[in-house]
Amino acid sequence: MNRTSAIAATALAILACYASTLRAMFGLWMTDEDMAHGILVAPVIGWILWRERARLSALPIEPSRWGWLLLVLGAVLQLASTRGAGIFIGSVAFLVSIAGAVLCFAGFAWIRALAFPFVLACFMLPKLAYFYNDITLPLQLLASRMAAGILTLGGFSVIRTGNILSVSGHQVSVEAACNGIRYLLPLAFVSMVFAYLNGSRTWIRAALVAAAVPVAIIGNALRVAASAASPRLAVGDWHTFTGIVVFVLTLPGILMIHRLLCSMDRRMHA
Repeated sequence: MNRTSAIAATALAILACYASTLRAMFGLWMTDEDMAHGILVAPVIGWILWRERARLSALPIEPSRWGWLLLVLGAVLQLASTRGAGIFIGSVAFLVSIAGAVLCFAGFAWIRALAFPFVLACFMLPKLAYFYNDITLPLQLLASRMAAGILTLGGFSVIRTGNILSVSGHQVSVEAACNGIRYLLPLAFVSMVFAYLNGSRTWIRAALVAAAVPVAIIGNALRVAASAASPRLAVGDWHTFTGIVVFVLTLPGILMIHRLLCSMDRRMHA
């Protein structure tokens, strides 16, 4: 079997072994609003690989037997997933197996060159349940406090009790779904891709992702405040539309932070 056939056979084998995991991941992207961005990750990675094809084709091909270790590890994790460890472990096993195949056929130079696509691929992974549950309530309460502050500054009379906001005679409950995760994950993903397109250094990419956290929290608080100020915006299509508008409004904030980081980088290397 020649090299091309071996690579194709390995790719098909990985897809076959992880078919159930991939179906489960796709189902989450379609049904969980916090993970809706996941469906865009693979096409973006594919486009990046196509964009980098000339650089990748110039890399040396130095297969490494260490790849077999990753393939075995991926198989063990996938077995654990099918035995009840959950879809998160299975999705991690999928990425580990891909990394093992790359290492087996191409070597460490390719792993280093593909580090950024692998990091982006992490945005496809399902939420880790116990971690997600631990941060949901604190983020709900933070959104409630910030929204109450925003409404007070806007001249509204606000009484906050936990995650309940009483505004001008009506009450709004800040639900678990309003914890801000559905802003944070896509905003961090967009930030990384934006920094890549601008040829930013690694530290700028990392800083921009870190900056996406407070930007997402502020954006979520603005949405909660708008929903509390107008009951119409708290449910249905208007609530969805408000979420889209606020997310779009967070993007200029990321752009401004990126410009500030680039300016700092130029001064450091002047």
